[in-house]
Amino acid sequence: MIKFDFLVQTRDNVTTMVTRSVELPNSAAAWPIITALAHSLEEPGSLILVRNETGDVVIRTGIACARSLSR
Repeated sequence: MIKFDFLVQTRDNVTTMVTRSVELPNSAAAWPIITALAHSLEEPGSLILVRNETGDVVIRTGIACARSLSR
C-alpha cells in the first residue's frame, strides 16, 4: 500500500492539505476520493493535487473535470 496526500490549490495559489496519508494500492484508486472531494468544494478554478509518499504530484486535476468523472 502507498500513502497519498490530498491537497486543494486555489486560484490564488493557496494550497491546503485536505487528507493526509491515505493508504491505497495505487494512484488510480485515488479517483473516488478525488471526485467526492470535488463535489464538496465551492471554490471555482481550484485544483486537486495528489502527492505520493516521496512528495511527487501524481494527479493534478481541476474541480470541474473531477466532477464530470463521477457522472
